[in-house]
Amino acid sequence: MTVKSSLRDRRRLQTSREIQRAALTLALRHGHDSVTTEAIAAEAGISQRTFFNYYLNKDAAIIGNAPSFDDDTVARFRESSGPLLADLLQALRRLLSNSDLDRSTSQLIDRLLVRSPDLLPIFYGSLKRLRDQIADLAVMRLGEDARADAELLAEAISHALADTFRIWANDDGMSADSIADIAAAKLQVLRGLLTPGVQPIPAASTVRPDTQAMTSTAAAPIRP
Repeated sequence: MTVKSSLRDRRRLQTSREIQRAALTLALRHGHDSVTTEAIAAEAGISQRTFFNYYLNKDAAIIGNAPSFDDDTVARFRESSGPLLADLLQALRRLLSNSDLDRSTSQLIDRLLVRSPDLLPIFYGSLKRLRDQIADLAVMRLGEDARADAELLAEAISHALADTFRIWANDDGMSADSIADIAAAKLQVLRGLLTPGVQPIPAASTVRPDTQAMTSTAAAPIRP
């Protein structure tokens, strides 16, 4: 039963990605406003009924499905007693390693955002689910009374992650395993800007992610 379930999940993921790629391709070809769910379904070779089994509307298809933390990752975070931010980044590493990321789809997204920057809020809005999950993890450690602080931290992490995805999409030499580390480096820059006397490190976009300096800096525990 587990094998059948896994095969079914892989097929559903594949169909979901094909629909998203069709939506992105049409948006790049004709413009976002001209795209319809009927056209997306035709491009993907499916019926409209099947389309709506996967996505609510064309914007949802263009954005794609946000990944989520599995129970094992949540349990590992709960059991850990390390620095909060370091543990949150480790949870993100597990999330990304389990997500089977597709660089070609990310490249299409980045091309669309360059061509239609007005869509940027839509894509950042799609991070809300992940942001809320990160905040919920932080609340486990900080307590419900600190939810506002947890949400602020989660907002910074999710935006750093989104920016890093755009770097990864356009750098074939950057491995998916380094995404969380580069996002961590971006947070170090933010920390330096907010903390008097702390010298900010170079931005991730100006440093090769596969260098030892970047890896060692990004992997260092960071306290919020």
